[in-house]
Amino acid sequence: MGGPRSRANRFLPLYVSKFESQHGNVRYYFRKKPGPKQYFKSVLGTPAFLAEYNAFLNPAAPAAPVTRAEPGTLNELLDRYMSVPERLGPSAVTQQKITAILEDFREGRGDRPVAQVTFEAIDKIVAKKMVKTGTGNKTKGGLHAARKLRKELIRLFDFAIKAKMIGENPARMSEKVKTPAGERSHGFHTWTEEEITQYRDHHRLGTRERLAMELILWTDQRRSDVVKMGKAQIKNGRLPVEQDKTGETLWLAVPGQLLEAVIAMPPKHTNPFCFLITSRGKPFTKESFGNWFKKACVAAGLPHCTAHGLRKATLRRMAELQMSNKTMKSVSGQRSDKTLAKYIEKADQTRLADSAISQLAAWERSLAANDSDEKVAGESA
Repeated sequence: MGGPRSRANRFLPLYVSKFESQHGNVRYYFRKKPGPKQYFKSVLGTPAFLAEYNAFLNPAAPAAPVTRAEPGTLNELLDRYMSVPERLGPSAVTQQKITAILEDFREGRGDRPVAQVTFEAIDKIVAKKMVKTGTGNKTKGGLHAARKLRKELIRLFDFAIKAKMIGENPARMSEKVKTPAGERSHGFHTWTEEEITQYRDHHRLGTRERLAMELILWTDQRRSDVVKMGKAQIKNGRLPVEQDKTGETLWLAVPGQLLEAVIAMPPKHTNPFCFLITSRGKPFTKESFGNWFKKACVAAGLPHCTAHGLRKATLRRMAELQMSNKTMKSVSGQRSDKTLAKYIEKADQTRLADSAISQLAAWERSLAANDSDEKVAGESA
């Protein structure tokens, strides 16, 4: 076995690591100790990369022939598009996710000519993705998956137009993915204040479950970032966060409520470099943390609540306090107002409407008062 893997390399094949060259380019190498480092010449995710990997892994075996994609096919388009990882996203995590989506699209259709892909074909592919398969944590497909696939295909075929492989974008002309009638989705459930209180009542200070909830609630970060946080990182009362998904760097103040939960933890359940550790004393992965936290929610009588829904609750709170979009994004690390709007749609409509109408009423009264003063002034003149 390859032993424990660094967090930066956990999505790569066994024995493969990445580094940044002096020119700022990301490169990959293979090393199975005690052997030497062997550097890849091909692009991650391509058939040529896989052939190199197999050759490094089995040096005694005859090298597999590297097959080039037929010109004008989806295989060629995908290989060219993914040859620059930055096209897929700003971080390694996002790049891995988009690669998985596009490789799934490639399967069974890679040898088809790009020029023959129609919007009707895209409609059928996306409609098929709408159907959920599997059970539990291994489900695939669904509304979100279909929307994500269509979004990435639009980007892929935009590239195909620039590469002069096609004249128009069939994915852009395809039907938008609509929520089925009677099934309007707000995504993950946004925690209410009552649910936050219920969770706290069940999981008291001094438990990992309580600290996990307070970390998400007060930092508003994804589980992939929360599992990397530790006491030793705190500087001048702030936690540094370098978001896995976006690459954004944030400094977040540590409020008293979170500090109280940190201090209450028994030493055996935490360590200076990682607030949250498993029962075996190891840091959580984002996947194991998500499953573990879900069980904590179920134990508190909140089976419909999730870590992501708690993150939405923090944004809901800020929206109800009428904080600006810029202020909210300074905490969440989001870049787009459009994305932010989806997270804060569960803000208390009644409270916000009361505030808006109160402000309108006060504004109208001030106008009436000004008119009255001007009238009196005119009569006295």
